[in-house]
Amino acid sequence: MQGHSTLILCDVCSRPVPDQASKEVLYQVDKVRYRLELCPSCLGSEMKRHDGFRGVPGFRKRAAIVIRLNSPEELPRALPIA
Repeated sequence: MQGHSTLILCDVCSRPVPDQASKEVLYQVDKVRYRLELCPSCLGSEMKRHDGFRGVPGFRKRAAIVIRLNSPEELPRALPIA
C-alpha cells in the first residue's frame, strides 16, 4: 500500500497516531490479559502510574509491556467486561 499511512486510535485518549508510534500494552488481571494500543503520551502516563511492568514480545508489535492490575476496573479506560 504505497503512499498510504495507517493511523491507530489510542485506546485511552482516542487520539490518532501513526501505527509506528503506537505502543502495545498488555494489562494482566489474574490469568486474563487485555491488549491495548496506546499513544506515546498515554504510555508515559501509564508507566508513571504503575511501578511494576515488564517487557515481553508483542502480538502485533515487536515488543510490548505487561502491567499487572488487581481488577478490570483499574484499566485506563472503561472497557466492556464479558
